[in-house]
Amino acid sequence: MRPVQRGFLPDGFRPRQPRGRSRRRWMLPALGLPALLLAVPLWTVESVEIRGAEVVPASVSRSFEGLVGHMVPLLELEWLHQLAAVWPQVSEVRVSLDLPGTVVVEIFPETVRGSVAVGSGWHAVSADGAFAGSIATPQSPQLEGFQRPADRRGAFSVARRLAEASGGDVVKVHFVTPADYRVDIRLNGGDRVTAVHVTPDGTEAERQWCEDVRTSGETMEWADLRWPHRMVLRGAA
Repeated sequence: MRPVQRGFLPDGFRPRQPRGRSRRRWMLPALGLPALLLAVPLWTVESVEIRGAEVVPASVSRSFEGLVGHMVPLLELEWLHQLAAVWPQVSEVRVSLDLPGTVVVEIFPETVRGSVAVGSGWHAVSADGAFAGSIATPQSPQLEGFQRPADRRGAFSVARRLAEASGGDVVKVHFVTPADYRVDIRLNGGDRVTAVHVTPDGTEAERQWCEDVRTSGETMEWADLRWPHRMVLRGAA
């Protein structure tokens, strides 16, 4: 009889015996983790840089400056963002961590396009028609009678359209009816204010009038340009 061969598989197909893992692979992380945990409480905010602080109240700046000494891992950047972003004068806030321990806060002011009288003072109005905080003096164009942000955006559009077409400076835009806006405008660099009635979308009469006053240098007291092919003028000079 032939003896039975126990190793009947070729060497290349035989499973290899598992080797024990090197102790160094798990010893290094095990040694480094306690050191890392001990260092975390020492990682604190060393300084705070605030850019654009004049846009927000001084109390907001003091809140940011009070972060010095706080643990960096416990900072909530989103909360810090909202701390400044809630103010109407602010259009954008960026909060970042400049390693190792400097918090950088960038506050960008809202772009003021006009103003609205509120009580005995004035509120700025941004390009999107929202209020952008109180201001000491009015900024042209002043808006009167426009209640919603969308209406104020429409008033800015009318003011820009007339100013560009006529070359004049719009002082104020009044809401009369949904189809009638009165625009107070100074023409051709003069001090005289002309009251012009227009529609929100404009008419051919308005286009023609703007072209005439721009080329002729005329000024007048009052003009009604709401009709497609008719204009009514008063006090032309």
